[in-house]
Amino acid sequence: MLVVISIIGILVGLTLPAINAAREASRSTSCQSNLRQIGTSMLARNEAKSGPLCTGNFDWLEDGSVTDIGWIADLVANGVLVSELRCPSNEAQLSKTINQLIEMPTALAADEACVPRLGRVAQTQPDGSLLRGLCREIGEDSIGVGPGRNAMIEARILKKGFNTNYAASWWLVRSEVKLDSEGNPEPTDGACSLDLRSLNVTAGPLSTRRIDVARAAANTVPLMADGRSVGTLKANVGEFGAGVSLAANLFGGPVDRLTGGPADAPSTTRDGPGGWWAYWNKQVLQDYSNMVPLHRNACNVLMADMSVQSLYDTNRDGYINNGFPQIGYFASDEVEAESLSLFSLYSLKSNGGT
Repeated sequence: MLVVISIIGILVGLTLPAINAAREASRSTSCQSNLRQIGTSMLARNEAKSGPLCTGNFDWLEDGSVTDIGWIADLVANGVLVSELRCPSNEAQLSKTINQLIEMPTALAADEACVPRLGRVAQTQPDGSLLRGLCREIGEDSIGVGPGRNAMIEARILKKGFNTNYAASWWLVRSEVKLDSEGNPEPTDGACSLDLRSLNVTAGPLSTRRIDVARAAANTVPLMADGRSVGTLKANVGEFGAGVSLAANLFGGPVDRLTGGPADAPSTTRDGPGGWWAYWNKQVLQDYSNMVPLHRNACNVLMADMSVQSLYDTNRDGYINNGFPQIGYFASDEVEAESLSLFSLYSLKSNGGT
């Protein structure tokens, strides 16, 4: 009897890894399928609207009312329940944007000086009542932080399909840094944010025309990927308890490859090895640290040609190194995603000076 039990234990120990591997392979396939469906839906909307691939990111703070603006709002408006297309392998099943909805002060929610946070104007219905989006209602009625607001988030955000655990790429929602004649970011409004991840100093959401005229191959330009866990939920919202992991809502954005800090040209002179042209084209890379390789050291990525590719974390430090030295979170300077698989320069029009 003991021998039989021992043999059974050994067999279970041998088969469990295979079962786990098969389960993760199934989850990864489901994740890839979800990304393809998001890409196909986005492209269908683009063809119907003849404009950018989306209206922005799922980000109340930086882009505006999440039920009116952003790639999720676009797809939900076309009947796609984005919240049902989450990656099953990611422990984070909510976007960090949900915390914005929980925590945003009402004064900031109603502030539209730089970002349209109230969203679409109220519409009068046949019975005389007003139809308002959640963000406008919070801002106009000064609905403070607490259980009442959280119940509204559950009913009008989560249950309506406004959620994801994929992160949008900087390319998809920002597409280009606007530079002035001295190589500095050129803001649309000097009183608004100069952060390169904001809309104020970028060209806005990516269009198929920009992809068509880019020097980057479409199959190397990322649009969406598995989002890294970047925080925890601040309060109970529906089935989700406070403390559960939240996924990043954005990855990418130009940074200084030598320091990992914000890109900031050291000279206002264009030409020469110390000029701003050389800096932007040779020393600035995209920060893809919020892409997470959670599928047995692989990250699923939706590309601009609408293919889904897997990028591998070969040194298993939890990050995909696209050209950075051994700084910060990178365990080594091993390049795991070359330019032929992941475009990493500051502009789709750049060839890195080669």
